[in-house]
Amino acid sequence: MPVTMPARYYAVHSNVHEDSGSLARAMPAPLRTHRICRSTAVAILFAALPFWSSAQGQAFPTRPIRMVVGAPVGSGLDFTLRTIAEKMREDLGQPVIVDNRPGADGIIAAQQVAGAAPDGYTLLPASPAQMTINPVIHDKLNYDPVRDFAPISLVSRVPLVLVVGAAVPAHSVRELVALAKGRPDELNYGSGSSTFMFATEVFKQLSGADLRHVPYSGIPPVVTALLAGDVQVALVNIPPAIAHIRSGKLKALAVTSAAREPLLPEVPTLGEAGVAGYDVVVWVGMFAPAGTPKDVIARLQSALARSLESPEVREKLLASGIVPASSTPQALGEMIRRDLVQFGKVTKAAGVSAN
Repeated sequence: MPVTMPARYYAVHSNVHEDSGSLARAMPAPLRTHRICRSTAVAILFAALPFWSSAQGQAFPTRPIRMVVGAPVGSGLDFTLRTIAEKMREDLGQPVIVDNRPGADGIIAAQQVAGAAPDGYTLLPASPAQMTINPVIHDKLNYDPVRDFAPISLVSRVPLVLVVGAAVPAHSVRELVALAKGRPDELNYGSGSSTFMFATEVFKQLSGADLRHVPYSGIPPVVTALLAGDVQVALVNIPPAIAHIRSGKLKALAVTSAAREPLLPEVPTLGEAGVAGYDVVVWVGMFAPAGTPKDVIARLQSALARSLESPEVREKLLASGIVPASSTPQALGEMIRRDLVQFGKVTKAAGVSAN
């Protein structure tokens, strides 16, 4: 028996082979309205998709990056960072700000970065004081160098120079050691952080020199104290002291590098001066808060490496006795873990403690 379809069926389906506009006109009003709304929504979605994708995939960085420095303006660390910051800005397309927060042996700066958002916008340019010495000489710290930070790259290695004030009657390391032994507790050494305290305590241990420790909040104040005669001896990085060495206001007795420094070719190494086995390397490394995405770490490491490879930056750093030295995040992390073990053994043997 033939099936009879409602008249409305024919009204809708009789034009199925016509163009879509005719088909839409043939639809009942509610269906036609639904189709138009859905088509409009799809059109809006596709129109907005490029903008949505751009917002979601916006490349890091999109705002200024801040390096929190636990050393004062004018220090070797400050000089290094201000030298590389401009080249990093050119690479990253955002300002790289040096924010000096000296005090508490770099602990203030380290704690601030450890508690910052792990987004790559707050970085810690750290020295051994913050990452490998404070953790072994302080019983309690509010940060852990391995747990709370993500390594980015090594920045530089810094040779030290052993200097004395112009009034000190010693012109060699041997004369200084003999003077210190003959006048126990009369010669003071200044240190700008636990890094330099550690370096000097190792020197004392290996040479037998009897020196009393006077702490300062950075190397520039140590140099000022040397010039004033408030302390007589110090191990310092070369940049803040070299002008005073050349003028004769300070006497350079030895450098800590394995070979003589081009800036001070007449100054012997500690090994040449009779202190065998001295092996303390002062370095600067860049860190982000733990949990910073790996692609952000990679972007920062790349920009830092390119900055350090720039002839302009290399020339400026090397002229100041600072050796540019980038690395992978993995290599820097391994160095931290290795030095924590080594420095723990040395400080225990030397009886060094901040408590």
